[in-house]
Amino acid sequence: LFMMLCCCFEANAGDLDGKYLSQSGELMFIFSGDSLYIDIAQSQRKVSAFKLVKNSENKNTTSFNAYEAYLKDGRETYREVLIKVTKLENKNYLLEYFGKDKDREYNSNERYNIKLID
Repeated sequence: LFMMLCCCFEANAGDLDGKYLSQSGELMFIFSGDSLYIDIAQSQRKVSAFKLVKNSENKNTTSFNAYEAYLKDGRETYREVLIKVTKLENKNYLLEYFGKDKDREYNSNERYNIKLID
């Protein structure tokens, strides 16, 4: 179901393609085509992988519906969150994440200052 759902949407985060490091240096955000991968920067251990569907864009901000597949009780399921990326200056961006945390029963609103490194 998840794969069919993703194939039905046209997604493109191509303007953001590249590797971005969080201000703290802890997380790596990798935009590649219609996907966003979030890794622990030092170990390259995967944290999350999202399929992106652009839902709005203006001069400085792009918003995506983001879908992540994961296992819950031995079955594949997915969650949808909103990811918004705003260009600040030079190669600096603000990435905002809004949605339900997949491992806990609460909503998450996180913000990361990220910088293009590659």
